[in-house]
Amino acid sequence: MSDSSDAELMARTAKGDERAFAELVVRYQDVLLNFFLRKGVSYCDGQDLAQRTLLRLWRYRNRYAPTAKLTTFLFLLAGQVTIDFFRAEGHRHGLEEELERQVETEATAGTMSTAGEAATACRPADPGDDGSGDRVRRAVASLPPAMRDVVELGVFQDLPYADVAEILGIPEGTVKSRMFNALKKLKELMNERRS
Repeated sequence: MSDSSDAELMARTAKGDERAFAELVVRYQDVLLNFFLRKGVSYCDGQDLAQRTLLRLWRYRNRYAPTAKLTTFLFLLAGQVTIDFFRAEGHRHGLEEELERQVETEATAGTMSTAGEAATACRPADPGDDGSGDRVRRAVASLPPAMRDVVELGVFQDLPYADVAEILGIPEGTVKSRMFNALKKLKELMNERRS
């Protein structure tokens, strides 16, 4: 695998270079699989959705603008694939209404530039505990979809709030609010499970 940047590989991919695209596939297939697994799909469906996203990246290779990070473009495509999957499988029942009903308030922790900085609020007190990763994953899975999405992109993918807002198509203030509420809820869940 080369040391080429994502932008260089995408420029070559846009010209039809299949080797450059293969490098991107190797670089991002596991990232995408983890993204879909955190959405609650099975491992097999996750692999399928990762492949669909990468095929969509190939199909839309000429639409990528190097002014945006490739990960932002990739997660936009992954978000579209997710919506298509849940609609097709009938799993998306009522999600649009739930998102519209969610109260949007300004986060009091609005000074942080990335969700990763805010994530320390939900980390277990004992990081050496072998089961903490599973507890965190279960706690994140129990969040409402809107909160789970911002945690997935902001914490697990370490994207800045601005990128999360662009991917989800919501204002940055809404991302901060959802992250604040999600981290508060995760902290409560983690404390409940420890007691």
